Amino acid sequence: MSDQDAKHKYIALTRPQHQSLADIAYNALVAAIVNQDFEPGVQLSIDGLAKQLAMSNTPVREALMRANGERLVRQKTNHGFVVAPLLTITELHQLFDVRYVLESHAISLIQVSNRLTDELERLAEQMDDVGDGAVYSEFKDYLLLDHDFHHTLVSHSDNAFLLKAWEDLHIHLHLSRLYTGVGLIDRSDSAPEHRAIVDALQKGDMVRAKKLLEIHISSVEGRLSELLRAH
Repeated sequence: MSDQDAKHKYIALTRPQHQSLADIAYNALVAAIVNQDFEPGVQLSIDGLAKQLAMSNTPVREALMRANGERLVRQKTNHGFVVAPLLTITELHQLFDVRYVLESHAISLIQVSNRLTDELERLAEQMDDVGDGAVYSEFKDYLLLDHDFHHTLVSHSDNAFLLKAWEDLHIHLHLSRLYTGVGLIDRSDSAPEHRAIVDALQKGDMVRAKKLLEIHISSVEGRLSELLRAH
């Protein structure tokens, strides 16, 4: 190889993985909202948040815009951002109506494989191992696993538009806010419902798996509705 060739030889560079400042700001903001350190209705100051996080206003503004798209904050004309209120019972029903349609259709499209059932079984077992959800860290861990369980099901529909529509609901972020302060009221019900869905898939009984998933979604909605009525 000539010196000239060596000068122009392509070298593949790898960029170290790290979070951007906007990601750091977003994660801190969401944790504070979900944990209700920032209560519903509280006004959020971009300048104040930037000072707390020791960064400029730009990544904080990006984080707030992202949270606004996820309905965790609301942007008010001439008043900046405020923390969005918790879901009302009507909004909960609307959210779960769309969730029901998307997940019910997704499971009717999937091709069952050992890879899918093994992954779902692993997630169900991990959910069994989480504590009773009485503290924030436990129900946060449980809901992350629950998100992964349902995301795995929907993603195996091999329909990118359906998956994007499901992701845009941000179901588990809103559920996290409802559980804060009360814990996982339905863990003892949800855990066996997940296992039953996995069992039906392992047996190749798609009709039963679809029905069990639909019952599970409706049951979670019912339990959360009772929680909202009680508070």
